[in-house]
Order: sequence, then C-alpha cells, then structure tokens
Amino acid sequence: MALADWTILLTNIPPELLTLAEALVVVKVRWQIELLFKLWKSHGQIDSWRSDKPARILCEVYAKLLAMVVQQWALVLGCWQFADRSLVKAAQVVRDHAVELASARARLDRLSEVLATMQQVLRRTARMNSRKKHPNTYQLLLALTTEPAQA
Repeated sequence: MALADWTILLTNIPPELLTLAEALVVVKVRWQIELLFKLWKSHGQIDSWRSDKPARILCEVYAKLLAMVVQQWALVLGCWQFADRSLVKAAQVVRDHAVELASARARLDRLSEVLATMQQVLRRTARMNSRKKHPNTYQLLLALTTEPAQA
C-alpha cells in the first residue's frame, strides 16, 4: 500500500537524455499503443464470432483482420497526422463509409472519391476535447515541444 501513490519507471536511458517529465509522457504514449490494439479487438470484434465451426471461425477472424487493416490504412491516410483525433471516433467514420468503400473497390476513380470524402470528414471531425485537469497525451507531447522540460 505504501507504493500505491508512486509511479515507478525503470529505464536504461540516461537522465541527461530523458527528463522525468518526458519519461512520464513516454509512458502515456506507450498506453496509446495499447489503446490501438484495444480498438482493433473491441470495435473490430476480432475476438468474437457467430459460428461454432472451426473453418467458419477462421474465415471470420481473417475477414475481420483484413477489415482492421483497411480501417487502419484509412486512418493513416485520413487523420494520422492530426494528433488531436480520437481513433475511436475516426474508426467510426471509416465504418460509416465501409459500404461505399467496399462497393468502390473495383473502380479506382470511385475508390479515390470515397477516400477523399473520408479524408475530408476525418479532417473536420473525430477531434478529442482538450482537457486542463487531465491533459490528453497529444497535449502533453505538444507541451514538451513548446515548453522547456521540467525535471
């Protein structure tokens, strides 16, 4: 219980290369990677299926994994460069356009139109609300680049 109020970080990075404030932000960035996997698993429903036949389960898992690859590709193309975007909200935008995306797969011109529309929607939407009391990870990273680091 004595350690309950502590954050213990072990690293082999020397203190002159990484301050305490920077290390705490790096830990939060690591958590963002976990949230990406959670997005794939939870919202992609990769760990659930509707059949009890092994071949159908495998087919469904592969189809869902492919869908997550397409979703991730669309996120990278549409909003990855914007740090203030919520991947959950952005993934919902991609799912909202999934039927259009699937129907356009055989026509390059139509596929380009759908992707351009998705990019426009992702640029305008899917923003995270900024927080003062508990800043988002992107706010912490931005603060590291705009303010001198505090040890």
